[in-house]
Amino acid sequence: MKRKKTLYLALVMLGLCLAAAALTLRDTILSVSMAGALMGSMTGIGLKQLLTLRLDSKDPAQARRKAIKDNDERNVAIRRRAKALSGDVLQWAVIAVAWASLGFDAPLWVPMAAVGIFVLKSVLEFCLTVRYQRQM
Repeated sequence: MKRKKTLYLALVMLGLCLAAAALTLRDTILSVSMAGALMGSMTGIGLKQLLTLRLDSKDPAQARRKAIKDNDERNVAIRRRAKALSGDVLQWAVIAVAWASLGFDAPLWVPMAAVGIFVLKSVLEFCLTVRYQRQM
């Protein structure tokens, strides 16, 4: 628990350092949108995890119930099924973006990158399917 807290504190500090760098470099090197992304991402993640650890330490019984619920077979199966379906939807959305970018005369690298992501996801899915079939 203490180790996690140290990690999340380091993440918050890194986020604050990135925010300071973004503020000082926003007019020279970084765009406004990049500066905003640097300010919020690390700090927000670290603070959320720190608050979660604090709540868990205040009420250990609730933390145990949450851990049991998170590791329950049924809930794990539901989450895996939802992730698989969302991956399929995202895969076909990427192909739709590729087709739309062709219709809008986007540079060739845009549809090629979308097709590359589609192929990469398909190959990864195939490799994981083979691996899990061997394991089970």
